[in-house]
Amino acid sequence: MAKTIRIFYIPGFGEKANIFDKIAPHINAPESIFVDNWELLGGMPRKETDVLQYAKELVAKYNIVANDVIIGHSLGGWIAYHIKHVVNCRIVQISSFTDPALIISPFSNLKVINLLVKSGLYFNRFNMQYFVKKQYTGKPSKDIFIETFKRVEGGNKDNIINQLRLIYKPVITEIKVIPDLRIHANGDKLVRVPNEAFYEISGDHFTLYTNPEEVYTPIVNWLSLKD
Repeated sequence: MAKTIRIFYIPGFGEKANIFDKIAPHINAPESIFVDNWELLGGMPRKETDVLQYAKELVAKYNIVANDVIIGHSLGGWIAYHIKHVVNCRIVQISSFTDPALIISPFSNLKVINLLVKSGLYFNRFNMQYFVKKQYTGKPSKDIFIETFKRVEGGNKDNIINQLRLIYKPVITEIKVIPDLRIHANGDKLVRVPNEAFYEISGDHFTLYTNPEEVYTPIVNWLSLKD
């Protein structure tokens, strides 16, 4: 196996590159590249875009090749899964999925999602307080959850729908690749337990930020074995 050329980091829904701030410094690579979904998906509707098309756009934009490694959190891992389909690179999924049915959400219909986002009925302060009280009270992940939720609440609505479209717009092409390393927290309240083999950690969906050593250690070990 040829040595890793670059490591790409792809954040999850509503997130920015800072979600990787606590793990990236511990993962050595000749070059690290942080993908900004907010910037790349833009502020106009992209009804034709699905996650595979977006993956192909990233491959073309960054000239991603088989020797690169993609590390994706949540939605970012879903995108990485499709990049692997395109170029057969190695991927690490953190708190992610290969089947959107594993996402814990009351909504998956894009028409309903579009209505809820546009009307402000879903991403608002009332719902944020509800989720914080139900799932994050007293947990170290509370602040990063609130930061992400507020970013979505105040963000461009078409951009938010574009991000959600990557999750819920069906991909016609059958994807048969297998993630190289899956890391999943036993207390994740946003994504259910993966169907594939995975490395189990404590914490919740945001353990990569709240207890980063649990996340970067298996990645560093895996990379040292593969390179």
